[in-house]
Amino acid sequence: MVVGFRSPVTVRGLTATVVLVMLTATGWPVAAQTPIRVTDDLGNSVVLGLPATRIISLAPHLTELLFSLGAGERIVGTVRFSDYPDAARDIPVLGDAFTVNIESILTRRPDLVVAWETGGTSRVVAKLVELGIPVYRNEARDIAGIARSTMALSRLVGDAALGDRLSARFLGRIEALRGRYQPSDVTVFFQISDQSLYTVSDRHLIGQALSVCGVRNVFGLSEIPVPVVSMESVLDANPDVIVISQPPGVESPWIGKWAEIGGLTGRIMTIDPNLISRPSLRMADGIESLCSLVR
Repeated sequence: MVVGFRSPVTVRGLTATVVLVMLTATGWPVAAQTPIRVTDDLGNSVVLGLPATRIISLAPHLTELLFSLGAGERIVGTVRFSDYPDAARDIPVLGDAFTVNIESILTRRPDLVVAWETGGTSRVVAKLVELGIPVYRNEARDIAGIARSTMALSRLVGDAALGDRLSARFLGRIEALRGRYQPSDVTVFFQISDQSLYTVSDRHLIGQALSVCGVRNVFGLSEIPVPVVSMESVLDANPDVIVISQPPGVESPWIGKWAEIGGLTGRIMTIDPNLISRPSLRMADGIESLCSLVR
């Protein structure tokens, strides 16, 4: 599938194509503009005539990636929790990662929309594609996928060299951590919810992060990327470390619950979910922090 591009440029009522023909006919030198083509994570070809200048970001981690690529000022709309870096808080919020109003997108006349496939905006995305708006769909299924997304987005914003440098630096940091933390017998339970005991398998990015740290995820073999487990199953696994995903300034009630259970006091660690659950370049910081907690 090819997500086509439109030519939004007009010069006093004349389209860019007409102007190009006129300049060519008069002998004026005209530089050919090669279309920008990338393949998104779903295998769709995304084509732009020029680097994107008006971008809608439908996921916080994609907002982060665009800022990392120096394109933050081109974002004309985003979604809730797009809070990093601080400048992202000033961008108009059009909804959240699961619900967004298509009219609010269209009024901002984007020449590129970046969307998270796992989010609930698939209907909106399908409509945008139908209307001819280029959409890059992101779904990093492994840690290396973060680097691939960075390189693809860098081409869409016109700075491939920066994207390649950032991707190489990111992958280099991950490999350095993998080399530092050799496989061990340390077992870890990673908790990502207070309401129910949700954890991750080795299929999940966080599960892959635990592997980088050289530890064994006690629920790593689960067929479900984000399984729900019972307290009894955690106690039976008897993990050496329990890591709770906890935002700064908020204390999980499970810290007290686990501490009350004999033998688990001193095993409980916490980590900022923004560092370890968002598939942006900051995840290298999150994995480094995670490794320091479990090793």
